[in-house]
Amino acid sequence: MVKKTIIAAILILILATASVYTVYNQFYTPNSPSSKNTSNPSTQNSPTSSENTSTDSSTPHKPSSSSSSGTESSNSSRSIVDGAGFIVNLPESVKRIVVLDGNLAEMLCYMGLQNSIVGRTDAQCPPQLLNVKSVGEAGYAVNVEAVLELQPDLIIADQLLPSDYYETGAYTKLRATGVPIYISQPPSSAQNPLLMTPEELYNAPTGIDIVCSVMQDLSTVVGNKDRVDAFVTWAQSYNQLVKDRIATLPREQQTIAFFEWNSFPYYTTIDLHLYQAGGLNIAENMTTAGAQYSPERVVEQNPSVIITLISSPSHNVNDFIVARNEVLSRPALKDVDAVKNGRVYVCDFSALNGMRSIIGYLYWAKWIQPDLFSDIDPAAVTTTLNQQYLGTPVSDTYCYPR
Repeated sequence: MVKKTIIAAILILILATASVYTVYNQFYTPNSPSSKNTSNPSTQNSPTSSENTSTDSSTPHKPSSSSSSGTESSNSSRSIVDGAGFIVNLPESVKRIVVLDGNLAEMLCYMGLQNSIVGRTDAQCPPQLLNVKSVGEAGYAVNVEAVLELQPDLIIADQLLPSDYYETGAYTKLRATGVPIYISQPPSSAQNPLLMTPEELYNAPTGIDIVCSVMQDLSTVVGNKDRVDAFVTWAQSYNQLVKDRIATLPREQQTIAFFEWNSFPYYTTIDLHLYQAGGLNIAENMTTAGAQYSPERVVEQNPSVIITLISSPSHNVNDFIVARNEVLSRPALKDVDAVKNGRVYVCDFSALNGMRSIIGYLYWAKWIQPDLFSDIDPAAVTTTLNQQYLGTPVSDTYCYPR
């Protein structure tokens, strides 16, 4: 139970920072995927600082032309800049990959790299990789020895690996071995949407923008750009539709909403997802990225919509029904509009990240602004995503009611 609580707390922290990473990414990357830019993302993300000239994978530095040409070593290596701005020296051919994040693993499977993945983590493991050796719970809890036993050509991870949340020193130990490590995104810091201008909110990358950017960056490492471009074109068609409709929505027509983590009732965050779906967060005046509201405070704010976040590893609809009924049955909330009108919704954490971010994005828009998105069927989009891009069961539940 303690372990599950710790994991849940970490996921909350990730959510609080991941959504606001979009603001960081806006200034970190000159061109967002929504502009359908096809230039090399690695070059765009290169930090301009010239203080460090080492090509160690931990050093943010722009590669020289001789380094990137792959002529400096007899191993035909090439240098790229990863999503966090670090130089990564890659072998010309990457045949053995250890991927330390479920979302990244799913992207790689879609990109045709399933047979090259020799190690993965437990969290959000794609069904195609269940027979692949696990090297830890997630990027924040990696068994270094298990990774090295697999003799990878490349380690691909998200920002949780260098964060060393459990202070295991895994990132430092792995880096010291010389195995190339590719980090998909930079660290993030909290940003309150209330302090952003309408233009900044519009330009702030959504979850779809982020995953498209990460996939485009990965294609410079492992290839298969055509498959990435196909997904980006499809996902961005919905992304742009939602962004453009929300951009013209006056503040007085935005829906007051409360967002909480079900394992920690009334725990909420300052979250961009609500604004990008046409909502107003009752927690927008908080002075910290995340806090626990009192039931009385929620009643006072009287949200029209409540969205509760859960983690359902089996994606079983019964998990969502139980979570929704728990909110609807709270005596303290019986007079809140969201409860009285049945506008209580449940979202799985995984629907806000990775290739499935399109699911959460469309459901939230439909839940918060049903009239504005009456022509959008998130369930049908989910089926297309599962069948055409992920190859997973269409019966899996990520958002409820559907």
